[in-house]
Amino acid sequence: MPMYQNATVTDSQVETGNYAMYVATIGTTVEATTWTNLGAGMVKSFAYNPEMFTSQAGNAVDPIEGVARETATLEIDLIEYSATSFSELSSGMWAGTTGSITVGGNVSLISGKAFKLVNTRKLAAGTSQVTTYVISKGIAGGFTMNPKSDNDADPVNVYSFSITCKQYATAGTIFTKTVA
Repeated sequence: MPMYQNATVTDSQVETGNYAMYVATIGTTVEATTWTNLGAGMVKSFAYNPEMFTSQAGNAVDPIEGVARETATLEIDLIEYSATSFSELSSGMWAGTTGSITVGGNVSLISGKAFKLVNTRKLAAGTSQVTTYVISKGIAGGFTMNPKSDNDADPVNVYSFSITCKQYATAGTIFTKTVA
């Protein structure tokens, strides 16, 4: 018979399921209707990465400790190919509309994009709860695609993206998370 260390679990504090993924121009408010839905896929991971610094005296305790730089890394998979969404996702690094995309030689300066992740779930009480991450500025690198056999149990191609999230110059934040 199992022994549980906690007698209860607060379901409003447990996030289940995945997120809808959106991209927009930097500075877009969370309520704006201009967010582009990136389509079917999955948020694979989200990692906050502060880089710490320490000033060392050599003959005394460390006098100054703090955060030198903050970034986050967002890893996503998309299964719906949309050249329009991919172009939007890449901040113009790739040019595309409808089904065709051109990669390379499109820009020399990338400003980045804002990203929004939304998770909606039902609670035991029958109400809904929404968790929203808004990433102030992210820059998508390239993507990987691993085609599968026609006879594979799941033959859908997956496009994997890694997005580096940085501080937005005027906002100073990397991301905000709200639960409502």
